[in-house]
Amino acid sequence: MTFAQMVPQPKMLIMIAAYFVVVFIFAYLAKKKENRKSIKDFALAGKGLSSFVLMATFMASWMGGGAVAGSINSIAYTAGLFPSICYASGSILAIVILYAIGPLVRKRGKMTTAALIEDSYGTNARVLSAAVIALASFSIVSYQLRAMGIVLNATTGFDIELMTLIACVVVIIATVSGGLSSVVKIDAFSVCVMLAGLVCAFIYIFSHIGGWGWVLDRTAELAPQGLTFTAGWTAKDYLANYAPGFLLALGDQNLYQRMAAAKGDRNVQIGMIGWALGTIIVLPSVSVLSYIGRLYFGSNIIASQSFIALSTVCPWVIGGLMMASCTGFILTTANSYLLSGSTNVGTDIFTHFKKDASDAQIVKVTKISIVVFGVASLILLNFFPSILAIQYWASTIVGAGITPSLLASVVCPNKVTKWGGIASMVGGTILTIGWEMAGQPFGLATVLVAFPFSVLLLVVVSALTRNKALQA
Repeated sequence: MTFAQMVPQPKMLIMIAAYFVVVFIFAYLAKKKENRKSIKDFALAGKGLSSFVLMATFMASWMGGGAVAGSINSIAYTAGLFPSICYASGSILAIVILYAIGPLVRKRGKMTTAALIEDSYGTNARVLSAAVIALASFSIVSYQLRAMGIVLNATTGFDIELMTLIACVVVIIATVSGGLSSVVKIDAFSVCVMLAGLVCAFIYIFSHIGGWGWVLDRTAELAPQGLTFTAGWTAKDYLANYAPGFLLALGDQNLYQRMAAAKGDRNVQIGMIGWALGTIIVLPSVSVLSYIGRLYFGSNIIASQSFIALSTVCPWVIGGLMMASCTGFILTTANSYLLSGSTNVGTDIFTHFKKDASDAQIVKVTKISIVVFGVASLILLNFFPSILAIQYWASTIVGAGITPSLLASVVCPNKVTKWGGIASMVGGTILTIGWEMAGQPFGLATVLVAFPFSVLLLVVVSALTRNKALQA
């Protein structure tokens, strides 16, 4: 059985360059309008996001390099179509829960989830959670940079490491220019590019390969389980792969910041409905194309290239639009997480040690952190074997270290105590790191151990310290 070779098409860079030009225009305009002395304007865009912008920024910040070069893409390549499509179900469930708690989040009016946590667990918990969130954020940025490097490699054939470095520079510039105001404008434009690129690629590629009949025939020859519902996975495999993303969404500071930056509760709800609909359309489309990439290129590519490699099959205009849409996926997620983690440093950690810090100083520290985290994200890539590995690590850190205490502080703040929250965050984070370093003993995925342990600590320690908290 022969497979096609991925042949780079340098002409596709024209489309990517055009996308970057528009991105830098948005960044420049946002910088001109930016209130440099106000951290709220920089981090929350003046709390004026409309329903459409919220829908776009929810979609763009959530669907990033992990979709086109990580989880969804890699699962389609290594396992099969339906496990990849089902991955989106975790996102939908998370959106339903976030939709329900959105008004509670907005009522608190906080810039970061660490500030939300402080209300229930105290100042030390805020600093601790900010450090954990910042660590997870620049871990997520790192695999966005690698994904963009893969995109640029597919178009130019140049070394992935060099392309990743270029991606890092672009992301830093786009983020530091105008804060959230710049990010959400880029998000809105990028969502339009994403949808256009997917539609055009889908139509051309299906026509080029010969339709669904080709997929069925190729699957029968190459991957007999590729179109079965389980694709050889067990229930534990499903849970181990889907829980990190689901738990990340529930504790994702990016999403909470966008809720806080909205004009009103109604805008948040409409934006989330649009986000859910977009997820139902976009992510399964990526799954299908990634699975086709597996059948078309086989062992001539690695799992993270399955979706992106298909762009080289298309005429350069369509392939370029597809690559521009991939760039949109990646850039919007990268700059969102880079801004998010840097905001933690500026508003949660810096202000803890310099309590009289001015807004101008906080903005300055946040911008410096953007540059530092961008560089740190490049370095982090040397410690993980794949995009999927980094994605799993970052999602589990948030899911076990932050999500239990955060949700409790929003939904039932009177049921938990300071020591319960701190124990949950410390225990969940340490166990995540330790279990990963130990190579996941007994074949148990880290999330299946760290998350239950974190919840258990939250409940038990809160119960044991509740009377002391009431007496105090």
